[in-house]
This record gives sequence, structure tokens and C-alpha cells, in this order.
Amino acid sequence: LANDNSSSDSHDKKSDANKPKNNKKKKIVVTHNNNNNTSSNNNNNNNNPKSFKPLKDLKLGSKISGKIIDVCDFGAFVHIGYATRGSRPGAALLHISQIDDDRIQNIHDVLRKGDTVRDARVITVDSTKGEVGLSLRNPRHKRRDLRTVKTGEALEGKVDKIVPYGAFVDVGASVNPLLHISRITGGAIENIRHHLNEGDPVTVHVINVDLEKKTMAVSMLDRKADLYLDRRMSQKMKRFYGGAKGSGDRERDDD
Repeated sequence: LANDNSSSDSHDKKSDANKPKNNKKKKIVVTHNNNNNTSSNNNNNNNNPKSFKPLKDLKLGSKISGKIIDVCDFGAFVHIGYATRGSRPGAALLHISQIDDDRIQNIHDVLRKGDTVRDARVITVDSTKGEVGLSLRNPRHKRRDLRTVKTGEALEGKVDKIVPYGAFVDVGASVNPLLHISRITGGAIENIRHHLNEGDPVTVHVINVDLEKKTMAVSMLDRKADLYLDRRMSQKMKRFYGGAKGSGDRERDDD
């Protein structure tokens, strides 16, 4: 009996260890339904175009719930009971980018046909095309005007996109600044993903703001390391181009 309990405890621990993998599903306001027959019957009852509400009555920002009638690689179609047109009348598109604030690699790991989506936000209504877009993401806060950002200012942010030459960081401004690969550790980096990935929180400081180009550059290095890199780059620019460029221009050229 002791061995049986030990095995059971071990199994429970393994199950608990696997629970974090489902955190994304818990964040998303979806009720999973394994009864395919019930799902099919409900869809059939709701698919009569005569019962659809006029699209003009659907307001931007309103909340709506519905059952998923189809899942594609790019998103899920949710039956909302309004007069949308196309191959799935009465349905709205919940694009994969609008399912969660974190990036979703495979939509089929998160949503499936028959699931119920609750309190989705209406983000687009195109009466001409008969299309509606939904979102489960949190509404974005008002973006900070680039003109209010000052060089040297420290900012908290989250990595939005990884590129070969660095990362773009969402700091809540009207543009996402570039964190150049040379400004992450100060040393040589072969693979940036060994240091940063999408969604990672970072603390950076502003090293350049170009209002004309509407670009911004940030760094994770200390001030002394930044000054050293600035001098080195300035010397290289003078040697090869006959003049120096600011850090923002350099990173823009790399883009």
C-alpha cells in the first residue's frame, strides 16, 4: 500500500508540474465543450439567416459571446447571431493575434470547434463587406507621445519582436524602440534568443529619439558602456564615411 500511495503521489506531482502549460488556456475566456453532437445541434438552430440581428445594431467596443464554428490557422470563427456574410454567415473572426496578449504559436492548442467564447470585444464592424472582428485581448492603454520621451530616461517594457540585429521593445510609446544587439550585454552575441525572447520584461534607458524619422533607440548597458560604444562607432563612421552619426541613425541603418 505504501508503494501504491507513493506512486500516486508521484503521479500527482507530475500532473501538478504539467499544470503551468495550461495557464494560457485559463487566461482566455473560453469554455471547452467536448460534446460535438450538442455543438452541432446548437449551430444548426442558430444558423437561420432570418434570425440574425442587423449588423448596424452591433457597436464597436461592445461585448459578445458565441460558439466557435470553425478554427483555421489564422483564427477562429465565432457564431454571434448578427448578419455577417461570407462562407460562414452569422460568424465573426477572432484572429489568432487577438486571442491573448501573449503570442500564440498554434491556435489548435488553445481553441477548438464547439468551444464557447465569452465576453469577446468587438473591434471592427465592416457593414460593406459584412465582416466583424473580435478580440479577447486587454484594450491597449493610450500610447505615450514620442515627443515626451527624453534621452537618458529609464523605461520598463516587454520584448515585442526579435530581429537578427536586436529586439523591438514595447515601452508604451507611440513607436517601439530598437534595442540593438550591441546594447544588450556589451559583448558578442551569436544568438539573441539566448538572451531575450518575445514577452520578456526588460528595463532599458533611452539613448536616442528621432522625431523626424519617428524612431527611438534604447539600451540595457550602463552609461559608461554606452559612451564607449558611441565613441567606437563614431570613429568607425569618420573613418569610412567622413563623419559621425548618432546612435539612433546607426540602428536605423541596421534596420
